[in-house]
Amino acid sequence: MTAFVRDVASMGYATIDVVGARTNNLRDVSVSIPKGRLVAFTGVSGSGKTSLAIDTLHNEAQLRYLEGLSPFVRQYITQRNRPRVDRILGLGVTLAVDQRRLNRNPRSTVATITGIDGHLGLLYSRLPQIGADPAAGGGDGHLTTAHFDRDTPEGGCGDCHGVGGRWRAREELVITRPELPLFEGASPWFAKWRSGEHALVPALAEKRGVDLGLPWRSLPEGFRRCVLYGTGEERIEATVEVPNRNETARMTYTSNQPMRGALAEVERVFVNAQTASAKQRYLPYMRKQPCGTCGGSGYDEVARSVRLGGLAYPELIEVEVREVRGWVKRVADALDPRQREVGEPLLQDLDRRLGILDRLGLAHLQLSRSAATLSGGESQRTRLAAQLSTELSDVIFVLDEPGTGLHPADKAHLLDIALELREAGNTVLLVEHDPELVARADWVIDMGPGAGRLGGEVLVSGPPADAVAHPESLTGRYLAGEGPRLRRTRRPVGDGTGWVELHGLRAHNVTADRVRFPVGRLTCLTGVSGSGKSSLLGALGTGVEAALNGAATDTVGEVTGLQGFGWVAVVDQEPLGRTPRSNPATYSKAFDIVRKLFAETGPARARGVNASWFSFNTAGGGRCETCTGYGRKLVDMHFLPDVWVVCDACEGRRYGPEALEIRYRGLAIDQVLELTVAEAVERFPEPPQLAETLGALNRVGLGYLQLGQSATELSGGEAQRLKLASAIQRGAASRRAGLVVLDEPVSGLHPSDVQRVVDALDVLLDSGNTVVVAEHDIPVAASADWVIDLGPGAGPDGGAVVAEGAPDTVAAADTPTAGFLRRFAAGLPLLEAREGARR
Repeated sequence: MTAFVRDVASMGYATIDVVGARTNNLRDVSVSIPKGRLVAFTGVSGSGKTSLAIDTLHNEAQLRYLEGLSPFVRQYITQRNRPRVDRILGLGVTLAVDQRRLNRNPRSTVATITGIDGHLGLLYSRLPQIGADPAAGGGDGHLTTAHFDRDTPEGGCGDCHGVGGRWRAREELVITRPELPLFEGASPWFAKWRSGEHALVPALAEKRGVDLGLPWRSLPEGFRRCVLYGTGEERIEATVEVPNRNETARMTYTSNQPMRGALAEVERVFVNAQTASAKQRYLPYMRKQPCGTCGGSGYDEVARSVRLGGLAYPELIEVEVREVRGWVKRVADALDPRQREVGEPLLQDLDRRLGILDRLGLAHLQLSRSAATLSGGESQRTRLAAQLSTELSDVIFVLDEPGTGLHPADKAHLLDIALELREAGNTVLLVEHDPELVARADWVIDMGPGAGRLGGEVLVSGPPADAVAHPESLTGRYLAGEGPRLRRTRRPVGDGTGWVELHGLRAHNVTADRVRFPVGRLTCLTGVSGSGKSSLLGALGTGVEAALNGAATDTVGEVTGLQGFGWVAVVDQEPLGRTPRSNPATYSKAFDIVRKLFAETGPARARGVNASWFSFNTAGGGRCETCTGYGRKLVDMHFLPDVWVVCDACEGRRYGPEALEIRYRGLAIDQVLELTVAEAVERFPEPPQLAETLGALNRVGLGYLQLGQSATELSGGEAQRLKLASAIQRGAASRRAGLVVLDEPVSGLHPSDVQRVVDALDVLLDSGNTVVVAEHDIPVAASADWVIDLGPGAGPDGGAVVAEGAPDTVAAADTPTAGFLRRFAAGLPLLEAREGARR
């Protein structure tokens, strides 16, 4: 614990003083944080940085604000739990961007996240009316911002209700290989039992005298049309035999009805699917057909007809941020005196918001771009832009790893923005791993010394030089340029190397006749932010998966070189689950093995219980029924927000007394969930399957996580590394080679932890798999076997392969990434000092 004695009153709250913080893994932390400075929170992954900056400081500030609202208003706001801390003095208003909370609402776009949609709605609903000539009868006089929001009755197209079209089945997606027989590879839809209509096809063939063993394209056209579009009024009589859930039993019934046809059947089961995952099953056979009335925009006639600066609203949001800035200037120059008073303030604020997006490397995005399609880094920086667009002062900005997803060429702009916020009288708390950003901070709070239970202490609270001088600070070693460099033995790419090739690639801004990836090697996609890395990576994953399933995609015309491949794993940063019941033990299936071990103990057999009895998700078993296995109970506070409290029946242990009496290797089952991964590795060297599962989790740098830690508390990077551990197990167990694609796998990692992830990727390669990553981390790119550099710029200026080959070959090219590869090889800092950056 770092102790301090301060006369807070005499200082006038020049510091934020934290006393006795015990949130998550923090160990009674007390520390003073200077106000009006750029303060970097550093430390190895899991050391407690986010627990202090976000979960303690920001959460406490939020709760203090909410306590000022009326109880009636507070009942509609979801509050976070109060952090465990004795007191915090000098804490003011905070604005935070937390990387753990990504927005995946399908209605959210770049425009809505940043508030730009509100500005545009006001401009389009006001300026044309103000500028209209009253004598000529111009101007509606009744337009509102709702007319420019397709999710409202006023703004949405009356025919498609703002959706922009409907999902329709497509013949070329249902029949992908017409040169083959229908049930022998011509159709992925008919390759598996999808609906009862499958059994009607042989009956129709028998009735029409058609040989289904012939290639699809050789069958009579009339028969093919019936299979795809239905038989109309003609009934088809057939005895249908369908598999039951019990694989040894089958159900038989007689059908006498017209066939709907495969296309109508696809659409029927899609509409009736109850969950998003169920609908996802049918999307490979469908494409969205634009609405004929609105042309796919989803907007009503008013929004499509009112023009400003030469563009209608639906046209404007489809262009990129950099082009919208030019539109703002054109509109500002064309304002007449009546419009100027209303338009100028709106346009100035709009231009500032667009400028921040530009400086954060997001100028290539369209305002209509859905939040669900953004990469993790793009999503975080979009939300960051929304917070930084304010002109507030004396605010505490908490930025959780804002450098995630940024190319080194773009990080200098991020640093400039942080320094500008400081100069405007704000305090900037930066949770960051990048040594070159940390080195530019005024103050460093270095957490450690380790991760999880080995962390939670303040090693250093002072200028960056103090961290350099501290003997236990790993961050200090990297600030001094003495941290260990990434080590990896490259695997050569030569004449005997196989290639997976994508042909006819069309994905967002990436367009190419052919892109190739060496088999059994580590390939790194590089390029400036927005150059097309995530788009290419996504096209590779979906294209290969579709090809293995005999299906087609819109983004890839053909995939070749998949001989020997049997599976694909897409390791992204999407959350593992939205329920506190999901945790590393359940996701990795380690808890399945643990439950079986407990069920095999003598006391469990004496009670006659099985493995499912030890599940906290199963009613009627050994779980605590008072809290249904949560360990906590939700208390209804009526006009106040509901509150989670520890269950008084099980005292937070999730299980009832009977289950807790049963022990394996001296541990009750709830105590197993309390172990960290690293502790569990030591406690369970056998059985082999459990040891391998835990070892995979530990290998990817998650040794500090508790097995029972809620998945809702994990960062995007932690969730991704859990998926990587599962891919490692799959790669080791599978008899066929796999393709593993990862988007920024070392984001959110301290430099000292990157080695673990790279070593884990080599484990996948050792099992005969192929690994492709999209990554901005220059040391990772420099250690790869093959580099594909995209660019030369972002958005429409990117999307092309500008260099490819071994890292040394790409370093010799004339691209932004090549320059940083050369600087890394020469041992120079990647982020050059900029004039006037510090003061």
